[in-house]
Amino acid sequence: MGIKSLVKKWIGVQDKETTSTDVAVLEKSETVFLEKDKKLNEQIEYAAIFNMIQQEVALTGIVLASQYDEELASDVVKVEVSGIPVVITREELGCTPHNLPLMRYVGETIQFQLIEANEANGMVMGSAKKIKEKEFDKLYHELKDGKQFQAKVTKILRYGAYCVIGDISVQMLNKDFAEDHTTIGDVLEIGDAIDVRFNRITENKNLRVEPLVRYKNGVSVSLTELEPNQVVLGTVRSVKKWGIFVRIAPNLDALCSIPSHLAVREGDKVSFRITQVLKEEKRVRGKIVRLIKKD
Repeated sequence: MGIKSLVKKWIGVQDKETTSTDVAVLEKSETVFLEKDKKLNEQIEYAAIFNMIQQEVALTGIVLASQYDEELASDVVKVEVSGIPVVITREELGCTPHNLPLMRYVGETIQFQLIEANEANGMVMGSAKKIKEKEFDKLYHELKDGKQFQAKVTKILRYGAYCVIGDISVQMLNKDFAEDHTTIGDVLEIGDAIDVRFNRITENKNLRVEPLVRYKNGVSVSLTELEPNQVVLGTVRSVKKWGIFVRIAPNLDALCSIPSHLAVREGDKVSFRITQVLKEEKRVRGKIVRLIKKD
């Protein structure tokens, strides 16, 4: 058997096509072999991708780019798995509703899993949100079962604060933080850590925690220093349906009715007129005169 027949048998060329020289056959055989090798590699790669989708494998990658994808009608980021581009849409990135530019993710390392692969258009889709949902569910059940964690304060709001446990965001409200109406912002700063336990989970799946020990303000003021008709500077601590608590001195919250002429919120600075000083009960009552505008 000549070299031509050997080459044809080796590469499976059965089309009975004639060539002028053995060199031409060898060149053709090399092309056919490379094409077969490429197809085989593609099959192997996609088989691995489909397996990762089925197994919901957690992957880690660096965000290489962000852009708007017209076909998907969404902002997307791109990562790679074994050299294969993976697209993650804004929704699957797990972003909050506000539309912050996704360019802030470029260069960051994120966790994700593959959720879809289309061999026809060569597109592989990923999801970071599904990883976060699994981590959220795990943390929720651990907290609910009584496990305690250390949370780090990331954002302070007028009604409480956002914290993180690992990579999961949780909430802590002022009303759950202290024995009195001391706010989280009065005591903690961004970056501070606090030991927490489970409080509850809301209908919107906001995970809320509370301190292991509620804060207690050791500073107090003598009620003998206060008398009716004094007008003092105060800070609205808590707004209830039946009244408002206003901090008028360290560790002293005065109660007043809800003013009909003003719309007040927690954290507002107000001018407060004292109407009653109940020394035996250690309580003060009064009314809000006006809001003090911020500069």
